[in-house]
Amino acid sequence: MDALIRRFSGLSLITLALALGGCQSPAKKQTAADFDAMGREELNAALALQPQSNSIVREGDYVTYVVMELDGHNTRHLVRFDADCHLPDAQMAHLTSGGMLQFAVDRKSATAEGRQMPGAEKQLFLQSAQLKQVCAQTPVPQWRVIAAPQQQDWQLLDRASLIQKDGQTLFWSARVPAAEALMPRLKGLYSQVRQRWSADCAQQRLTSLSTFYLDKNNRVIGGAMVQQPTALQTLDADARQLLILACGTQQALDQYKPFPGRAQTAFVLPDPELPASVVKSIEALKLPAPEKDITQLRISFKDFNEAHEQALEKKLDLSILKSARRRELGRLGRDTRYQPYEPGKQLIERYDGQTRQAVKVSFRGLIKLASVDYTNDHYGIRVSNDGISDLRFEGDWMNMPVGAHLAYTVQWSFAPYKKDAPQRLDAKFACQVESLKPASEFYPSLSGTAKVITCTDENETAMYAYLQTYGLFVPVDAGSKFGYGQFKIEAAE
Repeated sequence: MDALIRRFSGLSLITLALALGGCQSPAKKQTAADFDAMGREELNAALALQPQSNSIVREGDYVTYVVMELDGHNTRHLVRFDADCHLPDAQMAHLTSGGMLQFAVDRKSATAEGRQMPGAEKQLFLQSAQLKQVCAQTPVPQWRVIAAPQQQDWQLLDRASLIQKDGQTLFWSARVPAAEALMPRLKGLYSQVRQRWSADCAQQRLTSLSTFYLDKNNRVIGGAMVQQPTALQTLDADARQLLILACGTQQALDQYKPFPGRAQTAFVLPDPELPASVVKSIEALKLPAPEKDITQLRISFKDFNEAHEQALEKKLDLSILKSARRRELGRLGRDTRYQPYEPGKQLIERYDGQTRQAVKVSFRGLIKLASVDYTNDHYGIRVSNDGISDLRFEGDWMNMPVGAHLAYTVQWSFAPYKKDAPQRLDAKFACQVESLKPASEFYPSLSGTAKVITCTDENETAMYAYLQTYGLFVPVDAGSKFGYGQFKIEAAE
């Protein structure tokens, strides 16, 4: 759908996160007076235009809408307004060459007062025929809950938005997830998605006109308008229900209960998805399911090149960068929490902190398959993803008999620049099963046996203990041209 839409997701007028929707700080060469003059010019131009009807989102007395003028494929003016229909609350942002720019008393302010439009321009806007028209012609939503499955999205339809125009029925719907969710472009958390639709009741067709994301305060934080709307080729159950109700009678819609609000849980970072080829390769191994779970594993690392590292650390004064836990466990040590085994899923490590969440998916602790890291702090939301594109195995990984030669090849796909075609990079690891030992040799409380296996690539060699009862590879030692070290299990639960 990206090819069909023109995005304008701009300011989050609650948090003033300029990163949302590509908003940027203006060029340093211009002065505050220049920006104010630019804002006044955009305001005057916007008030002479008609609002984009598919952009008007109303919540109570609060409205958000966009005014836009195109010149061929170029955008001459694009202005977003957020205002209260009765109270003196008005905020504005307009498009510049550097992104969306706020026209405000204080662009850097984190307060509602600072984000208001400058006094004279604010009064001009609040008294404008345009705002009065938007408020008068956009009724307060009357949401009806048309589907409310537990732990899934609720589906709503706005009874008050149903209108007839040019043989079409126009209306708004909404989806309310059970928990806050991450926007598709990873720039904010949303609590509700609203869509405007056009229903052709005679032809039984449904067309999406716009989509907007709202935060937990029901303020628009992003969205898109479809510039060349086309009817959906197929209708799923939710879309079919929307079409039936939009084309039905008001009495039929009145049978559904008004939306009372929904208590949503906090955002939980979802597990990253794996390429189908990776999943297929792992499933082809037909490894037995783990008999027991390890939910927490604490491993320390003894670096035999530690003296050199400490000397370098002291010379460069890097000690401040190391946490107490990092110093305690060593350079490669870690304290890992695993999710309990689930059929059909790979091993998942999860970290949940106050401002950060991270999820790592691996092949039984041996091969990192994918990871996602999410941070939400005073700098805003940042998300990073990593993962392989393909995975191939050689040898008898199901039985791993002592003396067996095994191998695996991981492939990464990357583009040096966004416009470049993806390039592929392979790395092959040759492994050998060295011996069979009691798992208790590696930690007293562990049961079953452990296969000791060594894997080598061009740069390093690592030894692992495969704890058969737990289906988990645990590092024993690691060496490369930069040094050598040994791991030790300090705790296992």
